[in-house]
Amino acid sequence: MSLTMPFSDARTACVESIDGFVGVVDALGEYDLLAGSRCHGWTRLDVVVHVIAGWQEMLGGLVSVVDEAPTVDAASYWPAFAAEFTSEDPVPALMAQRRRTATYVRPADVVDHLHEVAGAARHGVLAGADRPCRWQGHVFTAGDYLAVWAVEDVVHQLDLRTDAPAPDAALRVARATVEALVGESLPGAWSDAEAVLVGTGRLPVPSDQAALASRLPALG
Repeated sequence: MSLTMPFSDARTACVESIDGFVGVVDALGEYDLLAGSRCHGWTRLDVVVHVIAGWQEMLGGLVSVVDEAPTVDAASYWPAFAAEFTSEDPVPALMAQRRRTATYVRPADVVDHLHEVAGAARHGVLAGADRPCRWQGHVFTAGDYLAVWAVEDVVHQLDLRTDAPAPDAALRVARATVEALVGESLPGAWSDAEAVLVGTGRLPVPSDQAALASRLPALG
């Protein structure tokens, strides 16, 4: 269960994931943003506010450069995150996100904030050095850190339930992450988007892949 991503590839995937998410949000009207998402209990707007908060955290990691050996990689971070933050009762976290969303007057204000934070995140990714960084108590290579965020972004783009295609580079990173966690390649007949949706529990495991059912979803 390991996956190390080259810095240049991860940077490309991360930038494309930011641009892809913003592009999808821009194509949605305010009323559309209030529709349900793939995240149980969240509207599309809740997902957008969640992503804004994530990018603000990402910036903190980008400037926390260290001269230390990595403690996690692009795959092993995810079970470490789940062990620390996943609760048997998801309701409090879901409700907390809805309260954060409710602090905005209307969806257009969220979109304005998204653009502001996306610009900073994009600049930070492009300006960042290929040096280890610390975030959430873990140390990552720069490539693995950006890969984690490419996965986060592209999964949440899929959560918005639109017909817009997700960025190929980010989908490939997300699929590789799921496969590293599962320990084998997912069926070649699955598109990258399908592999990511099944691998994150957004779609059920097909009935003809019962052997995979016990190992999926690999990340949530």
